[in-house]
Amino acid sequence: MVVMFVGRAVTADVLTEALADWNTAHAPPLDEESGQWEGDGSVDGGSVDDGSVGDDAEKASPALVLHTFTSQKAVLQEIRANPPQTILVEVDGKPESRVRFCEMLRYRLPSATLIAVANPPLQSKFAFDGTLSLPLEKEPVVTMLREVAARLVGHVLQVGSIRLNVATRTVYTPNGQHHMTPKQSALLQFLMAHANEVVGRGEIMEQVWETDYLEDTRTLDVHIRWLRECIEPDPSNPVYLLTVRGKGYTLQV
Repeated sequence: MVVMFVGRAVTADVLTEALADWNTAHAPPLDEESGQWEGDGSVDGGSVDDGSVGDDAEKASPALVLHTFTSQKAVLQEIRANPPQTILVEVDGKPESRVRFCEMLRYRLPSATLIAVANPPLQSKFAFDGTLSLPLEKEPVVTMLREVAARLVGHVLQVGSIRLNVATRTVYTPNGQHHMTPKQSALLQFLMAHANEVVGRGEIMEQVWETDYLEDTRTLDVHIRWLRECIEPDPSNPVYLLTVRGKGYTLQV
């Protein structure tokens, strides 16, 4: 899970320590041989669980990667290539500027969790998803991360080495992670649910695009190409998402 922070360096230092402690205690290890995440709360076979979080939920939480910034402009540039699941914003000192900044973040990343970091009481017109009080301490940070991670655990699919967070539309593979459009995510979710099966073009169009019009399926071809660019080591020579001539496609994992 990618966490971004914009604010002062002294606050970033406390966040860095808190996330390091979290990762040591809770992050699932990556199996170097299979490339799969162990015990990450995903459900084998591509099914989503009911969103409940059991006793092992913290151990099943994804590793947290922190990116810190002092510039709002730098954050807006970074989220295009590396969209975060959680953004912490230090609002003291620049309340009006921060509100406009957070409104832009909410527009561009509607599923991201936005946390205010401020001296209490928080006085802001923006509807944050949570608040951390200054001066920042590690224990409240860890508590907040636990709550955010618990919300994300129930939205994770994994088949083979491909892992999809449906809530954030982020796919993770041994080659890296990619943020996807709603249709790309829906297509990958459907293929993961039918992993190692051949699914027809008509069935895909009906289930993902909710249409039985098959005269023009170029949009499906384009989305298949985009998916391969996300999950394949070499999109021109796919090993996971294969074309079955005359039938459709299969996700082999």
